[in-house]
Amino acid sequence: MSVTEFFSVSPVYRPRMKIATWNLERALPQSVQAERQRQWFSRIDADIWILTETHLGITPGETHASVASSRPDRPSEEDERWVQIWARAGELVPLATTDEARTAAALLTLASGQQWVVYGTVLPWLGSSWQSHPAAQGQAFAAALSTQQTDWQRLRTTYPEAILTVAGDFNQDLNALHYYGSRRNKQALRQALDSVGLVCCTAGENDPVHQLINGQHSNIDHICISSEVATYFHQSFAWPHRLDDLRGLSDHFGVGVDLPEADFCDRDVAAKADRYV
Repeated sequence: MSVTEFFSVSPVYRPRMKIATWNLERALPQSVQAERQRQWFSRIDADIWILTETHLGITPGETHASVASSRPDRPSEEDERWVQIWARAGELVPLATTDEARTAAALLTLASGQQWVVYGTVLPWLGSSWQSHPAAQGQAFAAALSTQQTDWQRLRTTYPEAILTVAGDFNQDLNALHYYGSRRNKQALRQALDSVGLVCCTAGENDPVHQLINGQHSNIDHICISSEVATYFHQSFAWPHRLDDLRGLSDHFGVGVDLPEADFCDRDVAAKADRYV
């Protein structure tokens, strides 16, 4: 089912989709930390997971299919990965990305025929170089973002009827008040997302971390979805529910978005996708 068909058919059938991303802080499969993380996998019960700083031995469900990035570009355990995408149902096919170490992408085809292109990422953090680019003045972030933006545009063009989702650890807040990253990187990220018709569903008034802990922190792990679908997302959420509960679990909150079963129908929405292909 194409995006056009998805928004043109009767509103009676609307598949719910829950998408979540979480940085697992390099937990090892047999650790107490990983066991606590698995408990949250069960509670959140997402349809699509984008895990970062993860391990091939940590799975959100025994029946899930996955696509992962290649070996990390840093010293690591053999099965550590920067990014791994998991899907509960449907056919998951790996797609090529330019930065094979810090990104992964997959084409998910559901039983209904609806397709999603899922792109997982870890962008450089403050003080992090990337390939030959130094961290100074956000050069590494800008270079990595530019490379990934090219991937996003290519995937938009190659799969124009699929719903594009980019998610993972962006190492940059997208709120009005500064929290982490830089204002320069924030502006560059906003422009890159807008250029391919992506809307960040976990920023601004929808930042679940900011809401959860009364503005003490902002979210730097994001889920961005094609604008023609993001308009109808139901809610964003984060876990655990208290800052203190992160101890021994992860150094990042997990975040997710819910697309409702309720009526998405808007016959004008399908046309919006055409602007980016």
